[in-house]
Amino acid sequence: MQKQQFNPKTVCFWFLAFSFLLTTGMQCKKDKSDTIGLPAVTQEGKNTLGFLLNGEAWTPKGFNGTANLSIYYDEGFRGGVFNISAYRLFGDNSDLRERITIASDSVQTPQKITFGKKNFTVVYRNENCDFGNNNNSSLEGYCEITKIDKINKVFSGVFEFKFTKQGCEPINITQGRFDMKY
Repeated sequence: MQKQQFNPKTVCFWFLAFSFLLTTGMQCKKDKSDTIGLPAVTQEGKNTLGFLLNGEAWTPKGFNGTANLSIYYDEGFRGGVFNISAYRLFGDNSDLRERITIASDSVQTPQKITFGKKNFTVVYRNENCDFGNNNNSSLEGYCEITKIDKINKVFSGVFEFKFTKQGCEPINITQGRFDMKY
């Protein structure tokens, strides 16, 4: 029986081949959205917001002199007040726009907020109708705050709402998500 000899060139070849396969097979972690056109659900303060509006992707768009996405959070006022606002302009005409606002108080920790809470407000406006929980609209849904990082100032969550109002097309907002720095 012949004894196999150690060949440094063969070992080096297999080591390089293994290293090549290992590094080319690896991929960087990317934030992927589960739905085309929406930002990924993240909790890092990426200043994103998006949702499906009657099945179509909706993200803030345009500029009318103010930011198209903003957040206000004051942990010391009314037990923790937040207000998230976003708008979307259509073309160069700032009269054609949609806007969403979500606001509540008494928010210090991650929690799910549903309707019936005294100071939970959601408003959606388009060129045809104003929907909200104070203007003859019917509203169902929730906003779940998934992260409040008071050191890094990150406020993140998910939401879904359904609006109906006599004389207006129903509005169904699904797969909503936001991840913002305040």
